[in-house]
Amino acid sequence: MSTEPADGTPRNPYRVNAPEDILSLIPHTLGFEPRSSLVFLALCGGRVGATLRVDLPPGAAAKSGANGAYAATAARFLASDTEADGVLMAMYTDAPWRDPAHPPYRPLVRRLEKELAAAGVPLQDGWLVGPETWRDYFCTRTDCCPWPGTPRSRIADSRLNTELVYRGSAFAASIERAVGESFPGQWTNHQEVAAAQARFAEQLAGQWCERQQFQATLEAWSDCFGGTPTASGAHGDRLHSDPEGTGFLLASLGDRGIRDALLVLAAVGKGPALEGAEANGMLRRQDHPPVRPGGAPRDAFPAESGTVPLPPRPRRHAAADFRSLLVGRGPAAPDWARLDRAHAVFTDLVPAAEGDARAGLLSLLAWIEWARGRGSRAHVYLERALEACPGYRLALLLRELLGTGVLPDWARTREGSWPGNRDG
Repeated sequence: MSTEPADGTPRNPYRVNAPEDILSLIPHTLGFEPRSSLVFLALCGGRVGATLRVDLPPGAAAKSGANGAYAATAARFLASDTEADGVLMAMYTDAPWRDPAHPPYRPLVRRLEKELAAAGVPLQDGWLVGPETWRDYFCTRTDCCPWPGTPRSRIADSRLNTELVYRGSAFAASIERAVGESFPGQWTNHQEVAAAQARFAEQLAGQWCERQQFQATLEAWSDCFGGTPTASGAHGDRLHSDPEGTGFLLASLGDRGIRDALLVLAAVGKGPALEGAEANGMLRRQDHPPVRPGGAPRDAFPAESGTVPLPPRPRRHAAADFRSLLVGRGPAAPDWARLDRAHAVFTDLVPAAEGDARAGLLSLLAWIEWARGRGSRAHVYLERALEACPGYRLALLLRELLGTGVLPDWARTREGSWPGNRDG
């Protein structure tokens, strides 16, 4: 079950009453027009709280066992918002609705009603949005709820939609478009970047996880995650003007150890990334002069010899912390401001990357979206990663993880979940 909590979840300032306003708010909140989806909006004292989008199960008549698991998962997520006192539902489907008394997916919605009521967040109202019309899902009377429904143009004409558009809010026609439109244009110095990447990949083949080289590489990435994210990335100007440095970063993604540690670095910082890599046996002695692009000379750090002591071993649970973070386990949430900056950097680098580097960046972006609780976007990134490099191992592993429907531990609470884009 793919999920998509909205940008800014779980806090939403709007108090809405008319169905048209509620339905107009959903795509603005998600950033795209939902399809084959159920969208739930938690109510907190009359205001809209957490928003959850889930894929509708295939087929309008799912098995009762599958309905139960599906409903329980949705109810658990919505009930995690402790301020919620009710839920609204919007169903987006092309399934035909031929009789007002028999809407599509009725057995599933009945099970949802039971699960939500048991969780203390009763389903208070709902609507079905079809290709051309929308209608109250629970109303069987045609005198108060016109049949086959109200034209969808009424949603676009609503007061709230007009206000949101006036404020500059917009959304994509689909989640695929939303992801695609997030990438900047092609780099003008793409060939220079590619040449630098190839040079560093050859020069450092088999050396990325030598201890001081590993640290120097993570420091280069960490330098990119400072500052404030912008439309072109956290340090977009610097990356674009430094093809050698950018090529170095892209070349490092060819090493699995660097790539995996990069997620920990982006989420919780350099210390845990280095300690976890060391504790998991990923690092080796330094037998070659460490390399940094255009900065410190090659001999700035001497190669290790048999007489140079190794750094002290980190605390015993560093290895477990490193592995647990990668699968979303543990009570501590990521540093969201830092992870948002990393997302901006990875996004900016995608058009400059090819092959394994491109698949690696897209897989890293997929993990960040999953960490944010936005599994639907994560799926799109993974499909693009596998298009760039069929059989890419990390993308396959993450797709398997997402296929279980599991959410990171931190995404289950208001305090730990991603607070949304800080730039609006």
